[in-house]
Amino acid sequence: MAERFTLDQAGYILYSDMIERLHERFPATPVQRLEQIAQAEHDAITGGILQIVPAEVEAGTVEMLEQADGRSSEDDEVVA
Repeated sequence: MAERFTLDQAGYILYSDMIERLHERFPATPVQRLEQIAQAEHDAITGGILQIVPAEVEAGTVEMLEQADGRSSEDDEVVA
């Protein structure tokens, strides 16, 4: 299982909070433009590669793959 930590511990902030702060600071700039600039800056820093996701993303991905495969996680359990 993935190690869990808070966004603050990882040095990350919530996207929605960032956009809200930017909008408060630059009220004349449309939110869509703020989001475009933030996305461009994110891509410049990370190369557009996902570096961190909520741990639940992995669990949800497994669930979707198992459904597509026609099996469930119970199939992986060993029966004693």
